[in-house]
Amino acid sequence: MKEYDPYDSMVPIYIKTDVPKRIKQIGTGVFIDMYNEPFLLTAAHVTDDLKNGELLVPTLHGLSPIEGYMAHIDLPPETPRSKDYTDIAYYRLETNFARTLCHQFWPFPQNRTELIMSAHDISVYSITGYPASKSKKNREGSHTSEIFSYRGVVASDEIYEKYGLDPENNIVVNFSKKRSMKPDTGEMYLPPNPSGASGGAIFGWPNGYELSEDWSLPKLVGIFHTFKEKEGIMIGTPLISIVSAISLGKMKGYGGVT
Repeated sequence: MKEYDPYDSMVPIYIKTDVPKRIKQIGTGVFIDMYNEPFLLTAAHVTDDLKNGELLVPTLHGLSPIEGYMAHIDLPPETPRSKDYTDIAYYRLETNFARTLCHQFWPFPQNRTELIMSAHDISVYSITGYPASKSKKNREGSHTSEIFSYRGVVASDEIYEKYGLDPENNIVVNFSKKRSMKPDTGEMYLPPNPSGASGGAIFGWPNGYELSEDWSLPKLVGIFHTFKEKEGIMIGTPLISIVSAISLGKMKGYGGVT
C-alpha cells in the first residue's frame, strides 16, 4: 500500500427513507482533519436530502447516521439548488463519531490541501468520488460502492464566460465520457456517470505530472458538485470557500459539537 492514498478519505453517503422504504447512495464526502478537528465535506444538494430522510455513512457499526454540526450555503427562496454553483456543505463531526468512521477511512491531512486563487493556476484536475451506478446491495443486506476518478483539463476563459462562471470561485474541468481514455495506457473506455460523486474531491496535479498515477503528488483543492454531460464539463468549488464557511461555523461554536 502506498504511504499516501487519498482514496482512504473518500466516504460514500447514503440516504435512508421510509417512503419508499430503502437505502441508496446519493453522494460522496471528504473526511478531513482541519485545524485538528474532524470534518466531512460534501455538496449542499447532498445535505438538502435531509428533508427526505436520514443521511448515513459506513462506520465501525455499519451504515450509521452522521453525527455532528451541519452547515451549508443558503439560497434565496426563488433560487433552486440546480442554479447554485457554489453548492457546498460540511459536517463538523462529533469526535467520537469520527473515531467510528476511522474503522474504514482515514482523515485527509490538511497539509495535502492547497488554497488556489484561480482555477487556471492548475492545468489538470482529477475529480474523485463514488458513482451511484457502482453502488450495490448484497444478498445479506450490506451495501458496497466503488470509487472512481475523472481527469480533465481546466476549461478555457471562453467556457467560463459562456456559463457565467468565475475561475476564482469555480473549478470547471473539461470532461467528455465519449472521449475518455485511461491515462496509463491511452486506451479508450466509457466511465460511469458521475452521479453520486457529488461532494467528492477535486485534486490538482502539479505542472509536469499531469498524466502521473502517483497519488502522493496532487493536492486537494476543491469539492465537486455538478456534471453537465451535454456541455462536457464538471464543476466544483475551490477549497477556500469551504474554509471560509468553516471559519464562520467556528465562530458559532459548531452548535456546541465537540
